[in-house]
Amino acid sequence: MSARTDRTLLLIGSGPGIGRATASQFAAKRYNHVALIARNLQGDHLEEDRKAVQAASHPDVLVRTYACDVADTEAFLKTLNAVEADLGTVECIYFNPARIFPQPVLEHDLAEINYDWKITCAALYTTAQWGIPKLIDLAKADSTAKPALLVTQTLIYLDPYLPYFALSMVKSAQRNLVQSLAKAYTQQGVHVGVVTVGGIVRPHKEKLNPTYIAAQTWEWFSQPKDKQTFEVVIMEDDPANYY
Repeated sequence: MSARTDRTLLLIGSGPGIGRATASQFAAKRYNHVALIARNLQGDHLEEDRKAVQAASHPDVLVRTYACDVADTEAFLKTLNAVEADLGTVECIYFNPARIFPQPVLEHDLAEINYDWKITCAALYTTAQWGIPKLIDLAKADSTAKPALLVTQTLIYLDPYLPYFALSMVKSAQRNLVQSLAKAYTQQGVHVGVVTVGGIVRPHKEKLNPTYIAAQTWEWFSQPKDKQTFEVVIMEDDPANYY
C-alpha cells in the first residue's frame, strides 16, 4: 500500500455557513485539493467561498468551484465526474445541501417538498452510488487514507420543528439513509457518519456557529480509524439557544 501526496475533499452544499467553515478547516488540516459544489443562486458566493477556503489554507492548496443544482441528477453526476477529472480521487465527501425557509403545514406546496426530498435524499443517494465504490477502493489501496462520507444532520428527526416541518421530514429520511449506508459500508473501510447540529446556526452563538461546528467536526473526523464513530452532536449548553 502506498500513500498519496494529493488528497481531495469534495464539499457538496457550499455556502457562507457550515459549508465554507468546514471546507476551510479541512483544507487547513489535511486536504490540498478542494471541490466546492453549490447552486450559487445568490450573487457569486461560490467565488467568495473559494477565496475564504484558500485564505484559510496553504497557498498551494487547489480550490475549485462547481455550480450545480444537485436535484438535477444528470447534471449532478456530470459535475461529480468533472471533480474527479480535475482533482483526482476524492478521499472525503461532505454532504451539506438543505433549504431553510418558512414551511406552513398544509399550505406548503407539495412540489416544494418533493424538491427538498431530491436535494436532501435523492442527491445523497446519487452521491453514495457514485462515491462509495471509489472510497472502498481507496481504503484498500492506501492505508493512510481516511475515506469518508459525512452528512450534516439535525435533531429534528427526533422532534419536528414546526416552522420547518418539510425539512424535518426529509432530514428524518436522510438520517435513515445514512444509517443504512453506515451499516453496509463501515466494515469496508469507509467512515460513514453524521454531524448533528442541535439548533439553528448563527454567527453569534457560542457553539452553534460555523467556526465552532467546523472545529468540532474536524476533531471528531480526525480520530484514528479504530475510534471513529457514527455521530458527533454539537449543541448549545442552554436549550433556550437552540432556536
